Amino acid sequence: MESIEKSTTKLLSLPLNDIKIADIAKLANVSQVSIYNYYGSKEALLKATIIRLMDQQYEETKQMLSSDIPFNEKIKELFIRKKKGLDIINLEMFTALMKKDPELQELVLDFTMNKSFKLLISLIDEGRSLGLVRNEVQNKTLLIYIQVLSQAFLNMDQTTSQYIQQKEVVDEIMNLFLYGLLKQEDSD
Repeated sequence: MESIEKSTTKLLSLPLNDIKIADIAKLANVSQVSIYNYYGSKEALLKATIIRLMDQQYEETKQMLSSDIPFNEKIKELFIRKKKGLDIINLEMFTALMKKDPELQELVLDFTMNKSFKLLISLIDEGRSLGLVRNEVQNKTLLIYIQVLSQAFLNMDQTTSQYIQQKEVVDEIMNLFLYGLLKQEDSD
């Protein structure tokens, strides 16, 4: 199953209709029947692959955030990893899959709130302790903000989903997330 899911990961950048069980079987060097026996459907395989990928990326991120690298480098690395995630998973495919599968929606939301958010909060707390993150933004407010963004990503139309895949758009969103809309005055 691991080989099948790793092979499927190579195709997650494609639109949903372009991901074929025959192609996955060929990459994994197994029969299509084996894939259907293990997973039952293409959607179930994609779901298992996405969950495996999320868990893998979570562990790698957790390890990076607990390392001794400087805070600013951790922030950069975090966003580089998020951008790489967009290269791995076609957002349009992911959104379509999420809309079809309420259980996957719930798993992703739970993962976001109970794993990813906790990592982000620990990083924010580290930044606060170093005097690099504003103290007046409460964690609960940040949680609401991330929930709003997550819901927006889930409900994106196809045109917006394609637009947001562009690297410069991802950079702008990350910049808005980190620095807001207004120019910051120098405190010198």
